[in-house]
Amino acid sequence: MTSILYLIELFSQSELLKLIYSSLAGVLLFSTLFFLSNVNRVVVLTLVAIGSYLLIREDAGFKTAVLGLGENTNLLSLFLLIPLIGTFMSTAGYLSALKQKVQAKTKATGAHPYRLSFILTATISILLNFGSMAIVKRIIDESFSGFQNKKLTLNIMRAFATSMFWSPYFVNVALVLVLFDVAWIDIGGFGLIIACIYILICIAMFRYISFPVDPLIERTDSEEKSFGSSSLRPFALFAIVLVCLSFLLDFILEVNMLTIVSLLSIVLPIIWAVLSKVFKTFIQNVIEQIFYSFERLKNELAVFISAGFLGVAMSLTNIGALISGFLFEASYGSIYLLSLLLVLIATLLAQIAIHPVIIVIGIGSALSPAMFGVSAEYLALLLLISWSIATQLSPFSGQILMASRLMEQPSRVIVKQNILFVSLSGVILTTILYSFYLLGWV
Repeated sequence: MTSILYLIELFSQSELLKLIYSSLAGVLLFSTLFFLSNVNRVVVLTLVAIGSYLLIREDAGFKTAVLGLGENTNLLSLFLLIPLIGTFMSTAGYLSALKQKVQAKTKATGAHPYRLSFILTATISILLNFGSMAIVKRIIDESFSGFQNKKLTLNIMRAFATSMFWSPYFVNVALVLVLFDVAWIDIGGFGLIIACIYILICIAMFRYISFPVDPLIERTDSEEKSFGSSSLRPFALFAIVLVCLSFLLDFILEVNMLTIVSLLSIVLPIIWAVLSKVFKTFIQNVIEQIFYSFERLKNELAVFISAGFLGVAMSLTNIGALISGFLFEASYGSIYLLSLLLVLIATLLAQIAIHPVIIVIGIGSALSPAMFGVSAEYLALLLLISWSIATQLSPFSGQILMASRLMEQPSRVIVKQNILFVSLSGVILTTILYSFYLLGWV
């Protein structure tokens, strides 16, 4: 309901609707407190307490506080609505068709499990987000033998991050677009280049993945299943239409990519479900998904709402100038050192359960591109790198928790394995971005 009211308000420009969905966001925040872990509860309450103190000190008023609770409703909408795409794909049988094609190709050509899992994750994660990791892992488990489970899962997790540098269907990309008021077309191409460099790093570092105990997974002939041929054309057509419409509407409409993606996540699956004659089943699956959405996204709801509240409070103070000044002094006025410092800060804070969204909103909203002599596009790309790198090493990030569950190992095992990879990636990707700056591209 909160997300729907937000989307309606975008076109009706109603102050009353803003207050209503912001109030609902406050109710959601309060409700999550009873279900969060102790660490996350402390982080969220701290953000709310600091934000409240700043609002009181600036004599901002109750209305500003309420609207602050709804500041990140746009990001919550993306989190809540993007899964509808995956729900439709599953309902229409597209994901089953993909699995059958992979199994058929494996049987015919003996495809490489690590390479194929990386390619699959890097491509379908563009639309399916975290769900892509579990889907690809299941496909590989049912299609291949002769692979190491932990090595394969880490490979999938690293592949997942390729979309985080550029995909408009990812919340971090949406956040920096809003935060720095830039269009996706201004940073998307550079994000793709950075993603390609990241893939090369993954390839180079793959040989160094080595877990102490990681036996080969072997499947016997009796475990193999025979599947008929199923066309991937409907899947490909849906994906192409969705992506092309996103970019086309971003080019011709005076709204940001976040709004376009949120609306398409509702409208296109419904239209396609009707055309595919699976509308009734799709709606049933959506209703079932809604019932479990609070439990599934309670951490994200709490962090995003509280971080947005803090961001609004900080915008009313001179904290931004103080933080910008401190970072400028700490980096000795060097753009390159500043860039490395931001990546390092984001990575270190992520280790103590401070979600990257808090870092991006807190630091990003405080930084002044003009003060550092860089463009808004440069800072947006830098924070994308910071977010992506931080989540590859934080034991509290979504992809590490997902990988931990898939390989049935504690998060610390994955973190330890990723330290060298993350260190090199952070330095190399930041250097690539800085080279764009030197060339005058961003």
